[in-house]
Amino acid sequence: MPRSGLSTRLKQLRSVKAEGRAEPVQPASAGAIPNNQLQEMGFEACGEFIYRRTEYLPPERAGLSPPARSGFFLAPDTDPSRLVFFDVESTGLSGGAGTLAFLAGFGSFTDAGFLLEQFFLADYPGEGEFLEALQKYLNPKTPLVSYNGRSFDAHLLISRGLMNGIRYRYGAHYDLLYLSRRLWRSRIGSCNLGRIEEEILNIRREEDLPSAEVPERWFRFLKEGDARGLKQVFSHHRQDVLSLAQLLTRIESILSHPGDVEGIDKRALGIYLLSRDAETGELLLREAFEEGDAQAGALLAIALKRRERWAEALECWLQTDLMQPRSSVCEELAKYYEHREPDLTVALLWAEKGFSLLDAEQASEARRKAFDHRISRLRRKIGD
Repeated sequence: MPRSGLSTRLKQLRSVKAEGRAEPVQPASAGAIPNNQLQEMGFEACGEFIYRRTEYLPPERAGLSPPARSGFFLAPDTDPSRLVFFDVESTGLSGGAGTLAFLAGFGSFTDAGFLLEQFFLADYPGEGEFLEALQKYLNPKTPLVSYNGRSFDAHLLISRGLMNGIRYRYGAHYDLLYLSRRLWRSRIGSCNLGRIEEEILNIRREEDLPSAEVPERWFRFLKEGDARGLKQVFSHHRQDVLSLAQLLTRIESILSHPGDVEGIDKRALGIYLLSRDAETGELLLREAFEEGDAQAGALLAIALKRRERWAEALECWLQTDLMQPRSSVCEELAKYYEHREPDLTVALLWAEKGFSLLDAEQASEARRKAFDHRISRLRRKIGD
C-alpha cells in the first residue's frame, strides 16, 4: 500500500475515534475510483472495489476454435468446452508475501463464441471480495490451462486466499510452458509467451506494454486515481488469455500429426511421446537421428533396449559413436558385449574408450570410479 494512502486512512480512523462516530470509514481512494473511465473500457462494477469486463469473440476468429484432442496432452475424456484459460497480473514477479493479484482473466469456449472475462481489483480493501469472485473458476471440477500458471499464478492465489480465509482447491491444470519448451526451445531459445506468439503463433502485438511495467501502472492508478494508464494493461492481459487458447489448439494439432510438422524439436517431442505412443516416439527419434542428432540416436537405443530389441539398439549405439563419441554410449556397448553377446575383449575396449572421454565431458568422480571398477572387473575376467 502506498505510504500516503496509509497515512490518510490512519488520520480518518483517529478522527472517527475522537468524534465518537460509529460510521464506517471510507477508504481514501474509494471516491476517487474513476467509474466512468473503467466503464468506457467495458468494465462494470460488481463490488465496492471489483470490476468485471465480459466479451464474446466470434467462433470463426482464427485460432479460437476448440482444440482437436490428440490424446497425448489433454486427458482423453476432457471436454474442450469445460477448459478455462487462466492468467493473472500481479504487483510483482517474485511471489513474495507482499505480492498480490489485481487482474485475473478467464477464457472458455461456448456456443456463442469464445467467452473472455476479466476481473479487476481497484484497491487493496477489495482483495477478499476479488478472490471470492474467482472461486467460480478455481475449483476441482474446472480444468485450467495456463502459461507458467502452475508455478506462479496458482501458488500466488493460494497464498493470498489463505490470508483472506479462502482455500482454493484446483483440479486438472495444463501448463503450456513446459511442453512449449520441449517443442521449440532448441529452435527459438527463450520460450516466454511473447516469443511463442511471435515465432509460433504469428501474433504481432501493436504498442504492447512490457510485462515488467504492468505493476507500476496499477500503483500509479492507486496514487493518482486515473484509470487511463490501465488501458494497455487490460489489453496486454486480454491478449495473454487469447494466446493461451490459440497455443493449445496449435499444440494439440502438432501432437495429432507430429510427423507432418516442421520447426519442432523432434528429439524432445519423441521423448515426450515415448510413454504415450511408443511407435510415434521412436519414429521421431529416428528421424532426428537420421538428420544428424546423435543424442536422439542414444536415446532411441535406450528405448529399443528397454523393449529388448537388441539388434536395433546395437546398431544405434554403433552409429551414434561414429557420429559423436560419448562415454554413455561406450558404457552401453561395454555392457552389451559383457553380458548380452559375451566378448570380454571388445567390452574392455569400449570401457577404456569411454573412460578416455571422461575428461572432456568433465565427468564426476563417482562416474570415474564406476568406469574404473568396470575396467578392473573386465581385466580380471580376461585374466582368469
